[in-house]
Amino acid sequence: MSSEQRGLNEPVNGSLSRSLTGLAGALKSAGGSLGEVLMPRTCPCCAVPVAYGAGSPLCEACLPQLRSALAKVERVYALQPLDGAAAPEVRAASRYEGIMPRALLALKNAGRTDLLPLLGEGLARSVYELLRVHREGLQPESASSVPVEVLLVPAPSSAQSVRRRGYAPANLLVQEAARQLNKRLPASVRVRAVDVIGYAPRGRRGSGASFASRVGASLLDVSLLGASEAKNEQKSLGAVGRAERMHGALRVMEPALCANRVSIVCDDVVTTGATASEMVRVLQESGSRVLGVCAVAAVPKKAQT
Repeated sequence: MSSEQRGLNEPVNGSLSRSLTGLAGALKSAGGSLGEVLMPRTCPCCAVPVAYGAGSPLCEACLPQLRSALAKVERVYALQPLDGAAAPEVRAASRYEGIMPRALLALKNAGRTDLLPLLGEGLARSVYELLRVHREGLQPESASSVPVEVLLVPAPSSAQSVRRRGYAPANLLVQEAARQLNKRLPASVRVRAVDVIGYAPRGRRGSGASFASRVGASLLDVSLLGASEAKNEQKSLGAVGRAERMHGALRVMEPALCANRVSIVCDDVVTTGATASEMVRVLQESGSRVLGVCAVAAVPKKAQT
């Protein structure tokens, strides 16, 4: 792995990264190019220097690549939930290949929150397409001028990940997407970002092991792992293993907020759909009508292991 690739993937404290970027901006304002000399800004996808005055954090070569990657929203495959429920409807603005992994990893692990407008636009397009498909069921009551509100629910991050990064990437993406969507949607429909799903306490999680025992899989007991450890372990599992691991691992922290409300599950990347399906399940148990799942990118089915 090259030094440039390591730089994109190595975790960086989010608060420190933002502070350093702000310092560089202040130095540039005070001393011309001094800020760029002391703290140069680079393209998050290829590490080429990018001027602070440029309109995009990406270089001239990477910007059109990312825009092109996010140009077409597709319906993608998701694993059918283990409880026999129908697989959720999933929309993604891009495939997780080419430039997309570099952009998303830069946001998640390198503190590059300056990518939020571009990546948030991709998530907004996915949500817009899902809302368009379900527009007949999103009409306000004829006697009411109150718009229909759709809740955009981000996938949860572990407390350990938030401390390390200084922020929750999916939460920021959903907030940015909601901001952009409310400028574009008709007045009859509004969206609101609500961070209401978290990891269940260890002692209260459902037994994914019960599913594993029926198919003969060998899995660690999720109740023995913290949220971060369980997520890392999940990365090494196949599609069925991921679904078993996630079953019972999430909870709705404010059920009253979701009851009798329309919602959409949102994430940065959908791999097998295991996390998304579990989010759909717990939201439905709280009384929410879930339209589907939206993501910035989806891992191509052939790449899932």
